Amino acid sequence: MIHRLSKNEAEQRSFYRLLHNPRLETGQVVEFMRQDCLRQVQAGAHYLVVQDTTQPNFERNSKNIVSRQELGVIGDRKSLGFFLHPSLVVQAENGRCLGYSDVTTWSRDIAAPDRHERGYKSQPIEQKESYRWINSAHVSTALLKEAGMVTHICDREGDIAELLLRVPDTEKGCHLLVRSSSDRLLSGGAGKLSDLLASLPEAGHHTICLKGDARVGRLQREAQLSVRYSKVNIKLKEQERELFVVEAKELQAPQGQQPVYWRLLSTHPVVKLEEALQLLEWYAMRWNIEQVFRLIKQKGLNVEASEVETGKGLVQLTLLALFAACKIMLLHLASRQEEPIAVAEAFTDEQLACLEAVNKEYEGKTKRQQNPYPPRSLQYCYWVLARLGGWKPQEKQAGVITLHRGFIDFHKIFDGWKLARKLVS
Repeated sequence: MIHRLSKNEAEQRSFYRLLHNPRLETGQVVEFMRQDCLRQVQAGAHYLVVQDTTQPNFERNSKNIVSRQELGVIGDRKSLGFFLHPSLVVQAENGRCLGYSDVTTWSRDIAAPDRHERGYKSQPIEQKESYRWINSAHVSTALLKEAGMVTHICDREGDIAELLLRVPDTEKGCHLLVRSSSDRLLSGGAGKLSDLLASLPEAGHHTICLKGDARVGRLQREAQLSVRYSKVNIKLKEQERELFVVEAKELQAPQGQQPVYWRLLSTHPVVKLEEALQLLEWYAMRWNIEQVFRLIKQKGLNVEASEVETGKGLVQLTLLALFAACKIMLLHLASRQEEPIAVAEAFTDEQLACLEAVNKEYEGKTKRQQNPYPPRSLQYCYWVLARLGGWKPQEKQAGVITLHRGFIDFHKIFDGWKLARKLVS
């Protein structure tokens, strides 16, 4: 990653010195990312905060790592790496990625007792790794206090009783949207959640564009969902909590494909079909964080192949890759918006001038081969970077990996652009 970003050996050494600097703390990198997110928050807007966890694996280069500070074993209890749990902030109205309201990193000692040995079920939630879901929600809510509404979105791993009981403060505009992983008991001896859902009439149908995922053999397709919803009172840790449940079940999945099945618990009121469909649309935006993880791994920035020699440096390099991935997602998502989106601080004036020059080289003579977006819009920048990455105007929307290639190539061109202007002047 560093070799691709650096234009010469001197710049490579400067990158390595930064990552090996003992005065640079991981917390400082996280705080920089949080402040970059905060500067983009609009008062009164509604933001989705999508949490998820990934495990960067550095086992392949473990022999070259001289200091393993901030590293340990990951989920397989043998590979060298660490756990990364970001909270990606997405604007609910248009899906625009702002950045990260919180990022948690941690590692496990190979000699640490497993969950059974330490009596996991009897431990207070604050002593468990799963507390990250609760803590990140609190930290994110505090950072986004000027927003009009914040909805925390979690997958099945975030279906934790303590999260459902502690986090939402709906009077202050804080909500939860969690994919249920367990068939929870309803209060008052009313049976289980699945019993209630089975008794409900179908409220309607909804179609979503399901993204492909080669890791699990999932094909991209349009999935037609059968939708049900209801208010529920769920029993949690001997307490009761009023929530709303939305069930979405795929009708006629293609042969060999796992049907979509979402059972969502939320503090958002759902009393009509349109409100249930809105929750499904918001939950579908979890795809953004999956794409961010894909960008920092093998096909994108490939942090796991880095030859940085310290664990702390590898953690910080991964955080910087996470930051860059969000900017690439910003361009990718901008291409879907019809209204021009201002560049703001995504590119400098000098970079925009260089992009305009590159644009002239890649535009063709026909209207279809020309950049259709106004200069100084994010969509204009997307078109240029996509062309640099190998995308052609007659193809469908450029993917994030194509944009990543274009982003890297542009920075190489930009270095030459600055040098040429310096020599001419």
